[in-house]
Amino acid sequence: MQNLYFDESIRKIGDFIIGALVVTDRDLSAETKSRWSAMGLDPSFFEYKSSSIKQGDHLATNTREVVSLLLLQSKLALIVCPMSDRHNLGDYCVALIRQLVAGGLLASNSQLYADQGIGFSQQLLDEVKALGIVLHGEQDSKITAGIQIADHAAHALGGMLLEEMGLLNKIIKVPDYDDEIEINLGFELWARLRYSLLGVNEHVVGMTDPDSDFNPYFQIEGYGLYIAPSCNEKLTTCARSRFGSNYLGCID
Repeated sequence: MQNLYFDESIRKIGDFIIGALVVTDRDLSAETKSRWSAMGLDPSFFEYKSSSIKQGDHLATNTREVVSLLLLQSKLALIVCPMSDRHNLGDYCVALIRQLVAGGLLASNSQLYADQGIGFSQQLLDEVKALGIVLHGEQDSKITAGIQIADHAAHALGGMLLEEMGLLNKIIKVPDYDDEIEINLGFELWARLRYSLLGVNEHVVGMTDPDSDFNPYFQIEGYGLYIAPSCNEKLTTCARSRFGSNYLGCID
């Protein structure tokens, strides 16, 4: 049985929403709470928030590393939709799950935990049930702490899309190199998450040689990426460019 945790990141500057679906065989809620307790935090009160300021805050930086590690040990799928379509976010989550099940990337007997404020229409609730997936909606992320990992994922993916749209240009230093190499934040986020993104290793038009046995690209759109039909042309193009396919070759 797999556990699915779903949360969103609303980006007003880009007029879009990223919905992140974290997929794992583990109980991320129990693991997250255990990590907070080990750090001297009370999981009944403490909650990781990806939007909080981390710079200069040692505790915030350490908790971010915890959720980053838990995310890297999981799999990830996502939704992109405009802000005006937030009321359909739950239904888009179901559409994403439908893609994953059809692609053989998700077990049908799964538990889905969705954050508070994410609604699901009755028609889609029936479909989720038919897939053998049990929905736990309106979850408090302090209690269902695995949602905090989805919150972190959605925030990171939102930053990547903002950069793709030309709305974010943040340069960071790579601390593991003596020369302090500088890279774009979006690239660093992608480098961390690329092995978590759910997709299928198939030929990507314009990127791979269909006659070659070696293919470092995974197709994400249609599997681990769902672009809402309500997205305008720019948002669709940028989402597809950033997330549509995923390179898993060497980047050294």
